[in-house]
Amino acid sequence: MASKYGATARSSAFQWFLHRITGTFLVFLLITHFWVQHYDRTTASISHSVVTAEEAEAGIGPLYTDEAAAAVRAFKEREGTATPEAPRTVPAQSERFGEREGDAPGPTHPPGENASVTSYDVLMLRLADPVYAGLWKAFNLLFLAFALHHGFYGLNNVITDYVRNDMLRVGLAALSWTVALVLFLIGAYSVIVAGL
Repeated sequence: MASKYGATARSSAFQWFLHRITGTFLVFLLITHFWVQHYDRTTASISHSVVTAEEAEAGIGPLYTDEAAAAVRAFKEREGTATPEAPRTVPAQSERFGEREGDAPGPTHPPGENASVTSYDVLMLRLADPVYAGLWKAFNLLFLAFALHHGFYGLNNVITDYVRNDMLRVGLAALSWTVALVLFLIGAYSVIVAGL
């Protein structure tokens, strides 16, 4: 049956294997992305910090740690006072991540307490950091490329399997990869300018 429709000529073991590899990397990249960029440095459960639908409708948001709020305030103050004559200075390593001198690395409280979602402002502060921003932007670009390749390769497998007209199949495949390229350009632009 496969030879009748030519599926054997259009498929390859390498592409099948690459699709599985990108899927595996996506799981790792997704977990790492959420763990590092969207949650604070604790490994505690944040389920008690999640806002319910009723609270969201009432305008109640999640509570953020004092360190996160202080980092956002300090960032806004530095940005507000920067001038060409007195540019913003780069904070000390410990100040960048909301730590005070003498703070122990890692969680300083029992698991399950005080864990919270990192705010968007703190995330933008991380992406503005001159040292680590390049690494995280490269990580996000890699994540974007793997996600788009994995998703659109899967879509092209469906197109190859179910569209029998050669011209329509080629047209749909070209359209899908064009959409993937446009999404990559938009995503890459968003990642690169974040924090600038």
